[in-house]
Amino acid sequence: MLFLAEDDLVIKDQIHLENGLAVVIAVCLLLAVVLVALVVWLARPSRKPAKIVNRGRHDALAGKTVWHQRIDDVVSRHARGELEREEAFAQLAAIARDFASTATGTDVRNQTLTDIEETPRTTGNQQGLTLLRQTIEALYPPEFADAERNHIARQATVEQAGEWVANLVERWR
Repeated sequence: MLFLAEDDLVIKDQIHLENGLAVVIAVCLLLAVVLVALVVWLARPSRKPAKIVNRGRHDALAGKTVWHQRIDDVVSRHARGELEREEAFAQLAAIARDFASTATGTDVRNQTLTDIEETPRTTGNQQGLTLLRQTIEALYPPEFADAERNHIARQATVEQAGEWVANLVERWR
């Protein structure tokens, strides 16, 4: 009888091992199904419409109202306290660079003042690129310099900077 009891014990251990293995396999299969579903869900195309960036010269110059609205929006948000001064200057500089990129068909959003200065000039872009360089140069001190130590940075207002960028948009030829 003792021998049978040991056999029964061995059979019970095997049953527990098989049950545990079955549970592990089931959990792994469930995890695999969840991961496949997650991959399929993340790989699906975005339902947001793609942002269309028109880089044509005529579009940029014809749609000046859009650029003025963007400038006014930044100035208004700063006046309402929604934007810090430095952030407003940074956004105005980005608008100026976006406008110039659209007007020239060349991406100048990440160009330094030196890069802008060294951009080949044509009769069609000379005045605009000069205005862009001057505008960005005027925006640098208020955006980056310590206002307590730099009188130009201290005196410039977001409203003035908005006028500088609006002037760039208006005078671009």
